[in-house]
Amino acid sequence: MTPDWIPNIHPFIVHFPIALLVVAVLCDVIRVFLKDQSWLHKMVLALYAAGTVGLIASFLSGRQAVETVTVTGDAIPVVTAHEDWALYTLFFYFAFTLLRGWTWWKNLEVKKPALIGLVLLAFAGTGMLWYTGELGAKLVYKHGVAVGEIDRLEQQIEKLRQDLARFREDAAPEQHDDGSWTWRIGPGADHALTEYFTVEGSEPERAELSQTDGQYHLQLEAGDESSFLLFGDAIRNVDGRIELNTEEFNGEFALIHHFQDTENYQYLRLVDSELIQGQILNGSDNSLGSGDVDTTDWFTLRVTASGRHFYGYHNGQTVVHTHADEMEPGKTGILIRGEGTVGMRLLEFNSVE
Repeated sequence: MTPDWIPNIHPFIVHFPIALLVVAVLCDVIRVFLKDQSWLHKMVLALYAAGTVGLIASFLSGRQAVETVTVTGDAIPVVTAHEDWALYTLFFYFAFTLLRGWTWWKNLEVKKPALIGLVLLAFAGTGMLWYTGELGAKLVYKHGVAVGEIDRLEQQIEKLRQDLARFREDAAPEQHDDGSWTWRIGPGADHALTEYFTVEGSEPERAELSQTDGQYHLQLEAGDESSFLLFGDAIRNVDGRIELNTEEFNGEFALIHHFQDTENYQYLRLVDSELIQGQILNGSDNSLGSGDVDTTDWFTLRVTASGRHFYGYHNGQTVVHTHADEMEPGKTGILIRGEGTVGMRLLEFNSVE
């Protein structure tokens, strides 16, 4: 059992294989200068084997860990790089440990040149281990991932932004130089939809501004044909989210990114209570993963895409984590098709590097 203030076991596991593998390299260096090293040879092999098993446990716990925390903004490319390098490092040490077992079995390490070559390879692995650990440390100490106090502060900041949105006079989305944009629904948002957004496919049936408990939201009425509502410039690495209500809607709603045309784009799609992540490639639907979510009242959907890594969140919880080939940078927005109305009070897409 872990303390309730720690969301996963990854921090408990990850340091053990690092220590074992670093000690293994140090023992290898000592062996270079010793004549009688048979006892040390077996210990080094055991350290590499134990360290590699520990890396497997660390990698699997890390895959689980990333699904227990919310990763946003510029932390997204860091967490995907951390996962990639963890996998590369695991492959290296798995192969290296097999190599060391083979050289031990063949008694090849009694030759100094062979041993020195293996030590140099071990240093290369240590460099990979160091870089992977540096990326993990950056997630916590620079980006505050899984730091509870930062999560609480971000929630308070978001609440202040929502309050300020009531007083905005400009109904257009806020756009930034890197292609990022934010649309907090306020007065005039129903007209801004037709004025500022690019529509692909059919026009929405109706857009009506409403207000509940002092907070504005836009009611979009769907039609039988797909409506793509797009804004901003092309973005490569994406962090997008929407606050919506689908209690009066029956159909398909999606966050769209990497949009090239109506037959090539990526999506996080909601159909009834099923959240689906995938790609449309040359008109063919490539569904990558799905999960069930609660669609009562207002809720938040979030999608992130960095390289080959894609995540879909519901109210801050990971629902899908998938991988596929990266698409070319493209526009961002939403898709709606079906019957009834969707309520929306925030829509944003951020470019993350």
